[in-house]
Amino acid sequence: MAVVADDDHEQQVKPPEKKKPQTEDEKRRKKIVPGSLMKAVVRPGGGESKPAEGNQVIYHCTVRTLDGVTVESTRSEFGGKGTPIRHVVGKSKVILGLLEGIPTMLKGEVAVFKMKPEMHYGEKDCPVAVPDNFPKDSELHFEIELIEFSKVKVITDDLGVLKKVIEEGQSWETPREPYEVKAWISAKSGDGKVILPRTQDEPYFFTFGKSEVPKGLELGISTMPRGEKAVIYVKSQYYTESTLMPVVEGVDEVHFEVELVHFIQVRDVLGDGRLIKRRIRDGRGEFPMACPLQDSLLRVHYKGFLLNEEKTVFYDTQIDNNGQPLEFSSGEGLDWTGFSFREIMDDVEKIKGTGNRLFKEGKFELAKAKYDKASVLREFNHLHPQDDEEGKEFANTRVLDANPVHVKALYRRGMAYMASGDFEEARADFIKMMSVDKLSEASAKAALLKLKKEEQEVERKVRKQFKGLFDKRPGEIAEVGTNDGGDDEVTGEKLEKDDLDSLDDHEEGTHQTTAPPPRQGILSQLRKLFASLRSELRRAVTQSLIPPPHHLSSKGSVVPSAALVIKALKEPERDRKKMTPI
Repeated sequence: MAVVADDDHEQQVKPPEKKKPQTEDEKRRKKIVPGSLMKAVVRPGGGESKPAEGNQVIYHCTVRTLDGVTVESTRSEFGGKGTPIRHVVGKSKVILGLLEGIPTMLKGEVAVFKMKPEMHYGEKDCPVAVPDNFPKDSELHFEIELIEFSKVKVITDDLGVLKKVIEEGQSWETPREPYEVKAWISAKSGDGKVILPRTQDEPYFFTFGKSEVPKGLELGISTMPRGEKAVIYVKSQYYTESTLMPVVEGVDEVHFEVELVHFIQVRDVLGDGRLIKRRIRDGRGEFPMACPLQDSLLRVHYKGFLLNEEKTVFYDTQIDNNGQPLEFSSGEGLDWTGFSFREIMDDVEKIKGTGNRLFKEGKFELAKAKYDKASVLREFNHLHPQDDEEGKEFANTRVLDANPVHVKALYRRGMAYMASGDFEEARADFIKMMSVDKLSEASAKAALLKLKKEEQEVERKVRKQFKGLFDKRPGEIAEVGTNDGGDDEVTGEKLEKDDLDSLDDHEEGTHQTTAPPPRQGILSQLRKLFASLRSELRRAVTQSLIPPPHHLSSKGSVVPSAALVIKALKEPERDRKKMTPI
């Protein structure tokens, strides 16, 4: 007994495919019952192909009763206008019998279809209306002569404008407003009467968008490339009055035969009429829609002249530029001087991203060009980082990711750090400047000197802000001293002065290697006093009584950080060396 694995069984079972929703014509075809539509061939057609979905069919139709009485006809000999019917298979609204019967015919074939009422105008919800006196409840004979069928381009959704290509054109470009067009044009009515003969001397010249040709004809020509020959079928609603030809009364549709000779590209580049481009001579080669414009190197000759009668030339590269063309890269025509720093940096990020992509693809020379361009654009802005958003931007290390040893960026970031009170980070950037580029040593030393002054100013503000802590007299200890007020007296003011002197000694880098041995009595109590002060100060910092680092006061100055305050009260050994033993 064979055993089939569950996995194999699951692989053989395919999920059911989703069914496409039925079209209206498919739903109508389901109503056809056997015997309701019968066909008899009167004259066979030629060829093997038959009309398919989307094809345009042109045919004559005569409707008769079973007794042979003509009800209606397109033929002039039976009282019709002589204009054949034209519709697109699968798109036009027709009776159900013709929807099903015409695709069975060959070109030139004549056939009679016998239809029950539900197959013609007696169908429930029939999309085609007929007069009230039409015998739609009777069986009828429909005699059809299929004149021709062909592929067409549907230009308007209501099928008011269709195009049949007779001869393919060249290139891909098609005219549009406000292009200038040259074309051979002739026109005739649906029954073959000539309305507009073809001119013999010159092609017709017109400008798109100026109502110089009927609207339907303009829509059709807008789909034609240069050199194409086509027939454009235009129904009455698109047959508008124009300078090309007047509107002919009583014509339901016009067939235009068009050969597009040439067109001149005219473009409103900005869309507001300020910059108009008119092509004088066609270029060479193809221009695919996916062509990248942003990274193209261009060399152009140009001539500028005034719009006066003489058309005075004020610049010509052939003369004023020693015969050399102007060379530039596309995408660089924007005025960077009007950009904000954020916009410049966004552009830099895009260029850098392109460079990264080219680098990954192994296109190293192209990638290098992108990185160089991004670097030039970064250096384009010459603002003061401590005064504007540029400084904040350079303080973000993301900017230095592309070039970590960019001297100018290090300088600007260091200045930004200094302005925000991050002195250690600023010092690191200035020192790194000197190690990277010896030529920047003078600028780095000047920045370090300014940094030192800033630190000293902040420490001075620290001393001033916390001076009251030293002036307090905590209990009996503050009263201790000699009665005669001599040198042996120790007060809060004296301690403050000694402590500040120790800060200055620390700034100059001098330290005592040994401290005096601890003493008992009043000196021991003074040490306890300083320890108590330091403890209270640290507790104030942890309880957010002192603002955190980098905060600004209401006047915009830097508030000293807790680290600087504690620094002013550290080093008890240096405090002791300043005291006079009692």
